[in-house]
Amino acid sequence: MSTRVTYGVVDYAVGALILAVPVGIGIWYAVKDFHRSTRDEYLLGGRQMAILPVTLSTFISFVSSVSLMGTPAEVFFFGGIGFSMYLGLGLSYFIGCVTVVPLVQPLKLTSVYEYLQLRYRSSAVHILGTSIGMVQTMFYQAIVLLLPAIALQSCANVPLWISVAVFGAVGTVYTTVGGFKSVIWTDVFQTVVVFAGLFLIIIKGCIEVGGVHRVWALSSEGGRLNFYRFSPDPRTRHTQWSLILGCIVLWISNSYTQANVQRISSLKSLGDAKKSFLLNIPFMLLIGVCNSFLGLVAYAYYSHKKCGPFEAGLISNRNQIAPYFVLNAMADMPGISGLFLGVLCCGSLSTLSSGINAMAANTIQDFLKRPLGSVKEATITFITKLFVLIYGAVAILLAFFMAEFMTGPATQMTMAILSALGSPVMGIILMGASIPWANKYGALAGVAVSLCFNLWMGIGSVFHSQPPTPLAPLTTENCLVTNSTDFQVSSAVYTHQANLSASEVFSTTVSSSDMKIAGSRDVFFLYEISYEWYPVAGGLVCITTGLVVSFLTSLRSDGKAFCGFPSGSTEAKYIFPFLRRFWGLGDGVDYKFDDEIDDNENTKFDISKEDDVKNGQLNLEKIYPLLKNPRAF
Repeated sequence: MSTRVTYGVVDYAVGALILAVPVGIGIWYAVKDFHRSTRDEYLLGGRQMAILPVTLSTFISFVSSVSLMGTPAEVFFFGGIGFSMYLGLGLSYFIGCVTVVPLVQPLKLTSVYEYLQLRYRSSAVHILGTSIGMVQTMFYQAIVLLLPAIALQSCANVPLWISVAVFGAVGTVYTTVGGFKSVIWTDVFQTVVVFAGLFLIIIKGCIEVGGVHRVWALSSEGGRLNFYRFSPDPRTRHTQWSLILGCIVLWISNSYTQANVQRISSLKSLGDAKKSFLLNIPFMLLIGVCNSFLGLVAYAYYSHKKCGPFEAGLISNRNQIAPYFVLNAMADMPGISGLFLGVLCCGSLSTLSSGINAMAANTIQDFLKRPLGSVKEATITFITKLFVLIYGAVAILLAFFMAEFMTGPATQMTMAILSALGSPVMGIILMGASIPWANKYGALAGVAVSLCFNLWMGIGSVFHSQPPTPLAPLTTENCLVTNSTDFQVSSAVYTHQANLSASEVFSTTVSSSDMKIAGSRDVFFLYEISYEWYPVAGGLVCITTGLVVSFLTSLRSDGKAFCGFPSGSTEAKYIFPFLRRFWGLGDGVDYKFDDEIDDNENTKFDISKEDDVKNGQLNLEKIYPLLKNPRAF
């Protein structure tokens, strides 16, 4: 195989076109909504968005370049068991449909962290949750910016700093000028590009190898069809238990991120928000199948060619395998490599635009709401745009800094970071929405202990655990290595798999192919826990600590706990709807009284209406507020 491959003029043209469309959409909405400069319009689309665009935006915002590059690489080197994570992600949307959506949408929040202020009546909990959430978002933006830049560097020798700067600038510009609507409709365009690109590349790859049956046969011979592993040992890197349960918890924590709640709040009704969440399930499963099968196709291709790119030193970072495969296998189809580059850009830009828009909303709503209380809406909107610009620049700078550490599996590093920072915030939201007597002291203690626990476990694994061991490597007998330095990444010098650097950040114990017991080495047990269990462990530590502290701080002077909810109690609307009756809190509906009752037919009581009389009995839920207002009869 020739090693000297690169992008052509057509590839760059396709990539540039895909980058130009989002900017055009941003400018369109900047002009179109120029005279509607309000926070709701800029940050939430006026709360009148349609279901399908928001669904696609929610989906693509969390299907970043991490999954588009990371999942094929995971399957290529570690096998197909990685697909199970998408089963967990799909289930998490169903759980979110009955938890986060009916809780958040009726509250009409601009920032998700406003819930912490309302629920715990504590500015300290509010600010702490917001700060952690924003740090998590910023690190995630840096990772998704970096991966397509690594792809360009490996395949076209484009300096990493140029790629990061260009991708970051494009995402920042269209988000700044166009606001939430440009983010949503750009995400729709990017979803179409991602699926079209993946379908085309998979079909062409199968043809190159000799058909789907040949891809399956070669993958089976190489041990890549290891879809099942039910080991009870939490130190095993990937099992069905860790992948499904870990991703359920991780994605539930993502349901409580600012970007997701903005989309929930942008829809017209609670019913629309629920439908949008459920529609994400088939999209998530479809992208999981595409990403995983792309990894199998790439493995079959190089197995067929008898040349392993990583083993031969043609690439120096495992995360580069998907773009490098496209560049080789699609060499006879000009523009396809550029299309895949566009797919990666779409994954990065959708996540970046959502993230910086979300952080700007957090800054205005959580930190500056009071100082800006008397400022005109147009001025606040302008300030919000400035913060979008600032956060875009910070994400670019952080991506430069993180380039040195992106040598390990991208999905593993990303999940570890999201879990470490996301599980404490998820924990106090779940605790507050489930337990009425949970209080601010429990929330503060839960976040502090969970954060320290996660960092201790994660940092300990970096210094004490073994890097993941890939499955059997490919042969290099047909590789014509003439000048492999053309494809090296400046941030990571080529290292053979047997001597992987300890800088594979957040790598954990044994791999799916290495079933030895890590405890045989003199390493503390927690440092050997699979990174897939981080969100579960962090969430449990947070909730357990929070409930214990809440109970202790609600004791009376005689040492007995309060009965009922006179201390640390909360309103029904801040508890999950399916738990309100369990706690005896009613349905959480805010009824109107006296002069708040409108003289319209919706508030009139009519004994002839079926809704007002059920099974021969009066509908008391509708009569109750009307008893205070006789003119409503």
